[in-house]
Amino acid sequence: MSNTNQTRSMLFNPIVARSKHEPHRSATPLELFYDLVYVVAIAFLAGELHHAVTELHHVQHSILMYFWIFWCIWWPWNTYTWFASGYDTDDAQFRLASFVQMVGVIIVAIGIKPAFHEENFLYIMLGYVVMRVPYIAMWIKVAFDDKASRPVALRYVFGVLAVQCGWTLTVLFYQSWTVWILLLFCELLVPWFAERSIKKGENTKYHVEHIEERMGLLTIIVLGESILASAHAFESVTKHYTPELGMTVSGALLILFSMWWLYFDDKVEEELHDETTCFIWAYGHYFLFAAAAAVGALISVCVDAVTHHGQISVDNAVLALAIALAFYLASVWLCHDFVLKKIGVERYELLLLAIVVILLALVTQSVLVIGFAFTTLNAIRLWRKHKEFKHSST
Repeated sequence: MSNTNQTRSMLFNPIVARSKHEPHRSATPLELFYDLVYVVAIAFLAGELHHAVTELHHVQHSILMYFWIFWCIWWPWNTYTWFASGYDTDDAQFRLASFVQMVGVIIVAIGIKPAFHEENFLYIMLGYVVMRVPYIAMWIKVAFDDKASRPVALRYVFGVLAVQCGWTLTVLFYQSWTVWILLLFCELLVPWFAERSIKKGENTKYHVEHIEERMGLLTIIVLGESILASAHAFESVTKHYTPELGMTVSGALLILFSMWWLYFDDKVEEELHDETTCFIWAYGHYFLFAAAAAVGALISVCVDAVTHHGQISVDNAVLALAIALAFYLASVWLCHDFVLKKIGVERYELLLLAIVVILLALVTQSVLVIGFAFTTLNAIRLWRKHKEFKHSST
């Protein structure tokens, strides 16, 4: 009898909010598996950006398409991550809902090339629907199972369903960028609308330590794709070495290691209890992830330029990389230094580095010099922390 009850509980657990004070809450194997499927879609998208920039093929249009499709990938991941933080029951229903969403990501990945080259968004729309249907279904179950969270759950159900109907209708019958941008903002407003509380403290319970870890894990995965780009660059070095190519690869590694260091240099979980700060931090990660993935693609562009395998010149390739890096630095500043309310020079040093990186690209056209600029800031921050530690220990 006990085994039967245990089996039924694995199938039909009620979905109720988990405690936000749960100790040692960490990412589950399912969440890690879920992330890897998204990485496939991001890799497809970065590949299209790489090809477009290298061959100078409708570059402006391709950049806009990159950010648009990246949003279509990131937003379902983001909403799933927050839902799982509050309601992951780790039973059959939750796992199956996660698997269905993963199928949707694969369909989106298949639709990236048609969207890029033909503005055919049918596959992306189908994949997006597949991702959103189980998400809506899980919120419906929350509304039935968790009385305290019912108002929040129902607002999510009606909000997401209404916007999803809008996406589907406009893709099928009236493709308009104006309507799509409007729907995008409506989609972003759904969590704000849903999380409004009649009384303070009644909003959905999210585990801020778990959420910070989840964002950090996807950052690592996206940076890992950039490391893969550097590995391909090393392969080019072994085939036809030149000093310029060697410096490009060395600079790329310095940059990527520094990008990781800058992101994980601070923790912000204590600041996420404030609702406004939490929204800024969560939405700011869209720009951070998009910029980090673009850096990997543009490192490959720089290698192509140096080895004369593309139409783009070296100086333009380095400038494009510098712009992506500046975008990344501004995003880290928004998600960390701004959220942490740092003071003095510390508050603006990431933004200053962003400006310096672009200037160095214009003046030196050297990836290695940009890499040295990144490592210099890391060294300054490390020395500052060392001094603070010595001061506090005396």
